[in-house]
Amino acid sequence: KISWHTIFLFEGVMIYLDEGVPEALLKVCSEALKMTAESGSLVFADRLENIPGGDALLGQTELAKNGWNVTDWLPKPGLARHMGCAEPL
Repeated sequence: KISWHTIFLFEGVMIYLDEGVPEALLKVCSEALKMTAESGSLVFADRLENIPGGDALLGQTELAKNGWNVTDWLPKPGLARHMGCAEPL
């Protein structure tokens, strides 16, 4: 059997999506991994919804709400202010 590790990469995408869409997109990605029982991770350099600044706790909470466990959190100035990695819960 072939084993896959899927990497979801979001770079400057969520900034331009309507309210609620980024959250739904994160949830769909984590659920897709759960349904297939494959391993995967999320890598992002974007602006995540409901996190006004670079607060790590807010980032962890928001991503956990959508099925992700933050493994690295690296905020920065600018539009795509949230950078990091996460794995499915």
